[in-house]
Amino acid sequence: MSLSNACRILACIGLWTLLGGCGSSPSPPEHAFFPLTPGSHWQYRIERTTMDGVSELRYAIYTVSPDVGAKQGTAVRETMDGRRYYYVLNADGVYRIGERRRRDGAVTYHQEKRLILPHAPTLAQRWRSITTTSVLESKGPPWETLFRINVPVEVEYRIDSLTETVQTPAGRFTGCLLVSGRGTTNTDVGNTIGRTDIEVTSKEWFAPHIGLVRLERTERSTSDALNYGALRMELDRWWTQ
Repeated sequence: MSLSNACRILACIGLWTLLGGCGSSPSPPEHAFFPLTPGSHWQYRIERTTMDGVSELRYAIYTVSPDVGAKQGTAVRETMDGRRYYYVLNADGVYRIGERRRRDGAVTYHQEKRLILPHAPTLAQRWRSITTTSVLESKGPPWETLFRINVPVEVEYRIDSLTETVQTPAGRFTGCLLVSGRGTTNTDVGNTIGRTDIEVTSKEWFAPHIGLVRLERTERSTSDALNYGALRMELDRWWTQ
């Protein structure tokens, strides 16, 4: 699998590499578990499971300066294929408010901002947000070419722990947030599948002042043709310029 394809996949779930940005807007305030300071870099190791098997790859993301003309308080993260994700931090938490799919494309703003993490996380705190399926796919028969179930799912997230310890290739992290998520939908995905039930479950670990250090995600459907996909993501390296 190509690295650019990996970026497109991860971009669908909202997850989060090496082109700089420019602009003069002030830096936004920081979130304790979701850093947004320009110059922050993260590199991850990925294990991705689809109906075609297991693949391993690398992924990276970094925070850049806001676009020229962006409103004050906007923060931007960019991926290797030029996608940009736009965030704001307010008294409630850090929200994703839009995205730009190509370097030369326009910004598309969400109809409703999407909460990533609350401002002051507490145990058992819950919220709802939207994700998009990305690992329910196959290139084998009867598809001939790649067919992917790519639909939005509303997920309920819950803070399961405030004191997790996580070991990754980048090191050992303590005092981590553990956020679990689960969402379901029933939708017509077309092709020969038609209508199917879809379930998304996830676990995400966030280290203080670093951000996401591990992610585990599964996607299931009631279709035998595309019934399972999974993603595992671990921090390999991080730094701030």
